Amino acid sequence: MSASVHKLMTASVLALTGSLLASAIYADELYPASSDRSISQGRDLWMQNCETCHGYGTADAPVPMYPEEWRFRLAKGKQVLYEHAIDGFIGPDYSMMPARGGNENLKDNEVKLAVDYMMFLASYYINKLEINEEVNDDSTTN
Repeated sequence: MSASVHKLMTASVLALTGSLLASAIYADELYPASSDRSISQGRDLWMQNCETCHGYGTADAPVPMYPEEWRFRLAKGKQVLYEHAIDGFIGPDYSMMPARGGNENLKDNEVKLAVDYMMFLASYYINKLEINEEVNDDSTTN
């Protein structure tokens, strides 16, 4: 192998490693972890099965980082969200949640763990927004 090919391969491996590391750091910031074991398991399942749509709004999937998309969903309660995730759901705007996120191999308890994480994530962003709004209100009144 020539020296230039070796350098190119080394540079490619380093670039890929850096990219993967940056992605992992970004995911940790965007999708916070929890010390709660169930929420942590749900996060892993969510990252593997749900993030592709719910992380980016693919096919109109509600993004938990957008509080306005989740306040009314959280108000429906956990059981309704479990049912929609397990059995599938077609919304009033014809958006569709496929049963088990399209992964028929997921067990009910795994789907529920992923839903629990998504509820945790949505609540995290709702609370973050409310704190920012309070800070902004305080700064305008002083």
